[in-house]
Amino acid sequence: MLKDVADLKRKLHRIIYKSRDRSIKGAGEYPYPRMLFFHETSHQGTGQFHTHLIVEKLPESLNNQYEMEALFRKRLPNKVRALSKWKSIDIQRVNPDEPDYRRISSYLGKQTNLELIALDPFNSDLSRRKE
Repeated sequence: MLKDVADLKRKLHRIIYKSRDRSIKGAGEYPYPRMLFFHETSHQGTGQFHTHLIVEKLPESLNNQYEMEALFRKRLPNKVRALSKWKSIDIQRVNPDEPDYRRISSYLGKQTNLELIALDPFNSDLSRRKE
């Protein structure tokens, strides 16, 4: 699973890099949006894992509901073997206000216990950005 997520992240970086605004001088040194990955088991008792992804603001050309849905439902499943080609993918915008942060942190921590930590520390971008 960790290798599959790393593959997804690499391919997302490539797509995001190609979508950057090339009119900005020095855009080649594009700061990738940080990503957090969370893994949970199915609530239906199958034991299958699924992944939640939180991404910082993307380039304008990708930063809307339509483009994100096209990316995860059409483009990425053909490039990333681990993405389902038939299961639904739910994409939601998280607003930077306190109620949304509280709601998302509660949702992402719902299956966390002493044996399972949902956060993927290997593929998530946990370090602070240099200013």
